[in-house]
Amino acid sequence: MGAVRDDGHTPPNGRVGAAVARRGRRTVVVAACAAALLATSAGAYAEDGGEGDGAGTGSTGPTRYLPAADAEPVEGTASTADAPRIEADSLYTDSIEPNETLYYSVVLDDVSGWFLSAVAAPAPGTRVASSDGIRTELRSTGGESCNNDSRTFGHDDAARPIAAWSTRVVDPDRSCQAAGTYLLEVTRTSEATSDPASWPLELRVMREPEVLGGDTSAPHPGTWLDEMPPAPTGTAERVTGGTGFNDARSIGEGVWRDDIAPGQTLFYRVPVDWHQQPAVTVELANSPTGGDFTSVYGALIVEVYNPARARIVGVHNSYSGEQIQVEGFAPAPVAYDHRFEGDSDLTRARFAGWHHLVIHLHGEVEQVTDAESIGLTIRLSVEGEPPVEPPLYDGDPFAAGFGVTEEDRRQAEQGLSDADVAAERRDTRHLFGFAGIGAGVALLAVLGGWILLGRRSAAKSG
Repeated sequence: MGAVRDDGHTPPNGRVGAAVARRGRRTVVVAACAAALLATSAGAYAEDGGEGDGAGTGSTGPTRYLPAADAEPVEGTASTADAPRIEADSLYTDSIEPNETLYYSVVLDDVSGWFLSAVAAPAPGTRVASSDGIRTELRSTGGESCNNDSRTFGHDDAARPIAAWSTRVVDPDRSCQAAGTYLLEVTRTSEATSDPASWPLELRVMREPEVLGGDTSAPHPGTWLDEMPPAPTGTAERVTGGTGFNDARSIGEGVWRDDIAPGQTLFYRVPVDWHQQPAVTVELANSPTGGDFTSVYGALIVEVYNPARARIVGVHNSYSGEQIQVEGFAPAPVAYDHRFEGDSDLTRARFAGWHHLVIHLHGEVEQVTDAESIGLTIRLSVEGEPPVEPPLYDGDPFAAGFGVTEEDRRQAEQGLSDADVAAERRDTRHLFGFAGIGAGVALLAVLGGWILLGRRSAAKSG
């Protein structure tokens, strides 16, 4: 008599038992495959997180500056002794009061270029004077000044995001070359008649890797733009500008169409490689007029910022309800060696990467027109050819924010925001997820057939 199991049943004979064991193993294999496939498909969805990046809201009216999603809050101090530390390749948010000075500390090495910027972003419609603005200065703990910069609104009541930067360039003939702790000083200047509300502040610290070789020189001046090239023509592509540097819409060569409201500032970004310069024509359409205003001085302001948020050039034009045009371009092609040209617009065209086009429409335009928003056309070309051997960095320049990739160019050509690119990646993961489910169903069918054949074989053998 065979052995008796705990449940009182007699186990099968050897041949049938082997068949049962095989079926059990096959069932386990099928279950494991199904679980793995489902887990893989679910993972494709789990990576989405169901979250967007907040870019490109498409609002038709003035909107507040959108800080970086990964920016860390920090509180600058009035005392240098208590200055909080800020790190390379990071963004921070703070706020600043009228005529206040705040300090932050940063540790610099002795081989990298360092670029620290402060963006002041008063709410649209805030009462400001033309001389109000932001100032930055980088200095050593011994009081040595490395570099300073200031930026003002330039027109009364032209409240918009503005940025100033401070730098440490590796150059034995300049100050602040030693590694160690330095202080970033940020000062807000405000007239007594200006709105006393605090301004949101965004700080960015960029570290440019050491350059080991390659072509760092500027192209021959005879190849630079000395006048605007013919502006692009053709059908305009619809686009929605961002609220600031973080959600700026990518645009490339061609014609782009947007709408702008009085008091609004729109941000776009353009990939500009070494030895290239952006040529921009901005047109503001006519609009129905009303009220007592006949013209607004400096109504349309167009500015170009480099990848480290330093303004390269700014131009403006008045508006009376008739179509106007503003032309502006970087004063020189982007070249590494421009940083050694002194303190000028030229020295700001010093590295490749995403350059920002910032367009502001003065709030007083609402007293000229009855329209809630006015048509905006951007005609953009990027002139010049990159060098055969661009500057060679000791590290990844793209990760540090310096340089242009093929993906950057594709994104700009199609006018995609970072949110659009993220959505494309999610769609791709979804597609692979569905493909995985389909492949899983097919595999389960094959394995199911295998089990069925095994059972029939076992039955015949019994």
